[in-house]
Formats: sequence, C-alpha cells, structure tokens
Amino acid sequence: MSTIPASHLDLLYPPEAIEEQLHLIAGKLDAWAAGSKAATGNLLLCICLLRGGAFFFSDVLLRMKNSVEPAFCRARSYDKNTNKPLDKIEIDWQSTKLAGRDIVLFDNICDSGRTFHEAAAQLLAQGARSVRSVSMVYRVRPDSLHAPDISGFTFTGKNGSSATASAITAIC
Repeated sequence: MSTIPASHLDLLYPPEAIEEQLHLIAGKLDAWAAGSKAATGNLLLCICLLRGGAFFFSDVLLRMKNSVEPAFCRARSYDKNTNKPLDKIEIDWQSTKLAGRDIVLFDNICDSGRTFHEAAAQLLAQGARSVRSVSMVYRVRPDSLHAPDISGFTFTGKNGSSATASAITAIC
C-alpha cells in the first residue's frame, strides 16, 4: 500500500510523525488508565465516538500497556442525505454502564467540537465520574465548542495552507 496521497490531497503529517504521536497518546492514556483503576477499581472506559475514529481508536489501544474497556456508541452528527450538521446530535450509548466511570472519548479529528461537547454533557448527566477526550488532529477554530484533552496534532491553517505538529497537548 502506498503512503503517497492522491494528487488532489496534501500530505499534512508523515507516517513517522503519526506513529510517534500514537505512542505519545498511548503513554498519556496509560497514566490515566492506571489512575482510574487505582481510584475506582474499574478499567478506564474508552469510547469511540464516530466511525471515522475507529482506526485511530484501535491504533491507540494497540499501543497501550494498561488494559482498558473499549466501547462503541452510535453517534450521528450529520444528516445522512444532505451531509449537513444535525440540529441535535444523536448518541446511543449501546447499554454501556456509564455511572461512576472515568471515560475517554475518541475521534480522529476534532473540528467544531460539537460531538465531543454533546457527548461529554450526556455522559456527565448520566453519572460519569470524569470525561476526557482524545483526537489525532485538533483543528483550531474560533467557534469551537471543545478542545480535546489530548491531541496528536494541532491544525491551525486554512485550506491546508499550514499545519503544525505539536507535542501532545494534554490537560492532566
């Protein structure tokens, strides 16, 4: 498989930088997982939010040393017919037990932050002990509703004009 993007795409982050960030993210999550287990007796609950984040979710979990409880939800933030944002984000937590749990939400890209914001609010309302978020790329926007607790890269450019790899930005 080629790592060269199609001619109409720009390569923002080389594979080596992505791999490095995956390992750094996994290390931060290992610390959170150990802390959660010590504080609650439960494994850290890691939830993949949107289908685009499934490979990122798997890639991070494979690099972790501590055990976590992986879970998926069914979230919809865009209309399937028009691809426009829904007025209200729909999330089905798939009968996952949430009360008293430390939870990390995963998505590959945090753009407007709408889904992370809504998911965190719902989880806290359902009794989660804490909710954090992780994305591979955080696109900085003035109207963003949420900034991930950990992000591998911070995209500050417009229309692909510039991108900066950051050291992991984490709120611990």
